[in-house]
Amino acid sequence: MIKLSNLRLGFDTGFSLAVDALNIREGEVFAIIGPNGAGKTTLLNAMALLREPASGTLEIMGRDALAPANKMFLRRAMAVVFSQPYLTSDTVHYNVALPLKLRGENDPAAVGEALELFKITHLKDRNAKTLSQGESHRAALARAFVTRPKMVLLDEPFASLDERVKDSIIRDLRKVIKATGAAVVLVTQDQGGALTLCDKLAVLVNGRILQQGEPQDIFSRPVSAEVADFVGVETILPGKVVSQQDNLCAVEAGGLTLQAVADCAPGDDVFVCIRPEAVSVSLGADAGGRRNNFKAKVVAVAPWGLEYKVELDCGFTLQAAVTKQLVDGLGLKPEARVYSSFKATALHLIKRAI
Repeated sequence: MIKLSNLRLGFDTGFSLAVDALNIREGEVFAIIGPNGAGKTTLLNAMALLREPASGTLEIMGRDALAPANKMFLRRAMAVVFSQPYLTSDTVHYNVALPLKLRGENDPAAVGEALELFKITHLKDRNAKTLSQGESHRAALARAFVTRPKMVLLDEPFASLDERVKDSIIRDLRKVIKATGAAVVLVTQDQGGALTLCDKLAVLVNGRILQQGEPQDIFSRPVSAEVADFVGVETILPGKVVSQQDNLCAVEAGGLTLQAVADCAPGDDVFVCIRPEAVSVSLGADAGGRRNNFKAKVVAVAPWGLEYKVELDCGFTLQAAVTKQLVDGLGLKPEARVYSSFKATALHLIKRAI
């Protein structure tokens, strides 16, 4: 559906977008995540034909998207939803029907279907300016899908929504995407929303795609410390592989020797990545079969979504995600003495250059 290569786009500020290759298939939901200022919206605008790249190639639906003769056809085949809904001061029905009106089309069935898909039929006669944030986002999404586009581009579509409203919209959007078969490109900082929707994922930092592929691969096996940090790896330690046997590596890091299953060789300098949800905390030394088991001192305990984040000092700083029941049951508080443990398969090693 979308194929771009060697895409370059620069700004007077000195920021530049440089994407060597990106392929998005028909019917695929592709999420691009990255921090503020990474270039996500710039990349989306290039795909939406709203910004002309300085160089490179961009194909959409098998056509050269940079050729003037193709732009009108391709723009009519896509829809863009911005982070702000930008609804007109008219009824919800009028706003949803507007793309059809601009095309000179009258399709009441399509409008009714779009309203129903996003569960806003009961709001059709309301002035769009009186809607709540969640309702406004639903109206903007219904307007995007009313023309039955081949491709939908979403720019931070869940920004400023509270968790309950966001989760509800994401559930409905996922159903609509599967029902329509449209290719969807989503750019966002919201990793949870992206993971719920996407089939493929790319991490964009400083105008460069650092990694792309299956979401689980990126979150469990980041290719760099920069990607690891962005996707929530809380513990990243420099270390050195001191021995290896049958893919089990002994790694010196943080003053301790850690056991990791990895394809590395003795002498390799690495970053050791440990996700907080992979770390167990207990009062006894029984590691439950885990190869890594260390005495630790609790430094801090703080709420973390539906769980708690426990900062541990076990020679190096280690973050663990635990339940409230465990916090209460073990009496976890600063200065408490505990054991931390994690499996050798839970560690991810990234080779680093010195």
